[in-house]
Amino acid sequence: MKNEILPHAIQDMFRDRSGWIEFTLSKAALMITSIILLAAFYQIGADFSDIQMQRQLDSEAIGLKTSIDDIGSISPDSIRQNSTYSFNSEYPVDAFISGEYIRFETTHREQTIHSVKPLTFRTIPLNETEMRTFLSNNFNGQPGTFEHPLITDTPTALEVISIVGSQEVMLNTGKIVHIEKTSIYLKNDSEVNRLEVVLVHQ
Repeated sequence: MKNEILPHAIQDMFRDRSGWIEFTLSKAALMITSIILLAAFYQIGADFSDIQMQRQLDSEAIGLKTSIDDIGSISPDSIRQNSTYSFNSEYPVDAFISGEYIRFETTHREQTIHSVKPLTFRTIPLNETEMRTFLSNNFNGQPGTFEHPLITDTPTALEVISIVGSQEVMLNTGKIVHIEKTSIYLKNDSEVNRLEVVLVHQ
């Protein structure tokens, strides 16, 4: 069998071991660079996924906040005094409400993501019956209705109401949220005042 003559370039590379070393190092460097770029690409994708999840959580929180604020901004003499809200999240989320804020959270890629939005109007996480019972228990049987106002001043009434508002209540995201506006009447001497509150319950 006739021996084939190798091209001069390859013959030179065989003769020069340093050429092989440089070739190997160059190839290794190229592989490392590719791995770094690939890792960066996946990191960008993961960061984008986190951003998307945060945006969705913020959107859900803003949706509930807006529904509550819309009812809170209605005149107490308006015919429409209530509304409902349905959760729209495509992912499992936990929702909480207090008298001052709403809080949403979810777990994404083993990390907890939060979204907290302040409420504009005085909010109580109770229904009408629960609120009147709470007032009756704290004001000698007075439920705070127009017929049976609380015999107290406004600062005292607000202090008692804040007890309920300071507690977080977990909402069931599989159920409709009911939002309604009502009034608490106070009588101090001969003067009758009215506190407007937004009730949020399920």
